[in-house]
Amino acid sequence: MNKPVVILMCAGLIAILALRFWSTYHKTSNYTNGQTVSFVTTITTTARVSGNFQKITVHPDPSTAIFITLPRDIELDYRKTVRISGTSLRSVLSNKKTILTMYLPKVEAVKRSNNLSDRLIQIPLIASRFVRTQVGLVFAKALPSDLASLLLGIVLGVKGNMSSGFSQALSRAGVTHVIAASGMNVVIVGGFLVSFFTIFFKRQPSLVFAIAGIVFYAFLAGMEPSIIRASIMGILVLASQIIGRQYLASYGLILAVYSMLFVQPVLIADIGFQLSVTATAGLLYIKPLLDRFMPKIPYLGEDLTTTLSAQVATLPILLTTFGSYSLGSILANLLVLWTVPILMAIGAAAAALTFFFQPLAVLVTYLSLPFLMYFERVVYVLSGLPALHIDSLPFISIVGYYLFVIALVVGFQKKPE
Repeated sequence: MNKPVVILMCAGLIAILALRFWSTYHKTSNYTNGQTVSFVTTITTTARVSGNFQKITVHPDPSTAIFITLPRDIELDYRKTVRISGTSLRSVLSNKKTILTMYLPKVEAVKRSNNLSDRLIQIPLIASRFVRTQVGLVFAKALPSDLASLLLGIVLGVKGNMSSGFSQALSRAGVTHVIAASGMNVVIVGGFLVSFFTIFFKRQPSLVFAIAGIVFYAFLAGMEPSIIRASIMGILVLASQIIGRQYLASYGLILAVYSMLFVQPVLIADIGFQLSVTATAGLLYIKPLLDRFMPKIPYLGEDLTTTLSAQVATLPILLTTFGSYSLGSILANLLVLWTVPILMAIGAAAAALTFFFQPLAVLVTYLSLPFLMYFERVVYVLSGLPALHIDSLPFISIVGYYLFVIALVVGFQKKPE
């Protein structure tokens, strides 16, 4: 296929995606502070439980997101249609970002046709909730509350009943992504799986085993939308590396991003999506450069370049979203990420044994205690380090940062023989 035809095809695909975005965002909603609103929406994300409350993001229309706080006992199943009524409030976060919130609104279930696709989706979701509950009970029997929540987060992407102090320490140390069902977590876990299996096998089999590991993790994490999104992206990238060279992996990433944005244009503003895309790109383009130019450090070589590539690729997003960046984040990740595969293996074994012989599952869970205590101590120590605070990051600075990184990648990229 000649070059002009390729350019025309790319321009056509970009035009189609632009039209898709226009059809989604051309109608804007004007929610004022203190306005009483009532709307029908379908739940497309999973609620985050914190104490006696749960928090979830809903979309009254494609261009509007509202962060809602509800009692913990209200069931918000994925794909469930509900009517939400309450007062919308504009809240300003610590990084001066304004969001729409609703506190304890009224939630009513709306009857809808229960078609075959919805029934098929509900089956694994119901099963995953049952698995989470049972595994959480086993972890709670063997471990203190915070450590049980930490293990549950690493294995299933659920924070559980984690104390606010420990949760804040994780955030300040820059390792929250390890216990969240996010794209960055899947990418880093996939990278560690490749590194781990490479010790025992050649590159191609290691990639196959890593893909199997990502699929297993997706099911274990309850097949949440963010996990499905990141898993598809990770599998496409790894599969491309199996059948060809690096540029095929790039095509896989572009295809995954294009497909996801075409199906759900609102993902462009989703932080999890942004982190998963940039972290994946970091592993594809920045990590090979770091592997070439950084000296090999025993036991830390792969971990160090994996962590640095993800951190470099996602730094502007982290700064603009959270307004700060922990100066001990890289050190914290280096010190604790090696425990993640071990804890996932122990947690997965305990989770499997939960449904066969619970006393043995509890005993296996005890094996994770020294690693969890080490993880907890590192987090508390490094969370006290100063953080880089930025009130606002101009858009031109973000563009300049990524252009500089791209220039470095292109300039130092190894030319094919």
